[in-house]
Amino acid sequence: MGVARDLERRLEGLLEGMFAKMFRSGLQPIEVGRRIVREMEENRTVSVNNRTFAPNEFRILLGAEDYARFEPMGPGLEREFSELVIEAAKERRWNLMGMPRISFHEHERLGRGEFRTEAMLTADPGSAPKAPSTHEPSKEDPSATRAIQMNTAERLGIRSGGATLVVLGEKGDTKDKISITNPPVTIGRLSANDVVLSDPNVSRRHAELRLAGGAWTIADLGSTNGTLINGKLTQEQPLGHGDLLGFGSSELRFELSED
Repeated sequence: MGVARDLERRLEGLLEGMFAKMFRSGLQPIEVGRRIVREMEENRTVSVNNRTFAPNEFRILLGAEDYARFEPMGPGLEREFSELVIEAAKERRWNLMGMPRISFHEHERLGRGEFRTEAMLTADPGSAPKAPSTHEPSKEDPSATRAIQMNTAERLGIRSGGATLVVLGEKGDTKDKISITNPPVTIGRLSANDVVLSDPNVSRRHAELRLAGGAWTIADLGSTNGTLINGKLTQEQPLGHGDLLGFGSSELRFELSED
């Protein structure tokens, strides 16, 4: 892959001289770069206007020993990995919600050579919130996808799970609908969520839609800015047809499906 080869060439230059000794053993930056590209591939989402978006923010979680080696050259690695994200998106014709963001964090439960990545869609500060996006249905089992753009669900013949999230425009008009096909459904900025919001005011795992005994509820998952129902903060609350759900600067309308 051209992008991977170019990353290796740039990292070789970055690691010359005083940095070379730091990376003779343990986790190698090239391993992190490859994981970032894989996360972009595996966590792509589709917006309401059928544009494919790849994650643009990555939190790299490292064990104490590896973090101590990565931290001194963090700015250089962040710059190189940001260029990698842009080049990978261009090569595959993916869209990005905003400029790439890379950060390194120490994680006490990770050992030497172990690392985790958290991939997110994040809009640039000050920009208008982008439309929510969802994952493409699996070819093997399309109905297993928990939330699907309404037009895609109809095209594939996937029945609704009983509820819909309406994507609202600035004037409260309907822009599109997301069919809740297989609850529970998580909402947040992490690309692994079922409904992904690029709003920087939205937490990584913000809230969850649940269905139990025929009743729908929304539960906040410890978000920073809280979850609003019809303008009021809530921790967990039953939902009714037409309720407005607020996550950061983003608002969706909950509707019960006619069937």
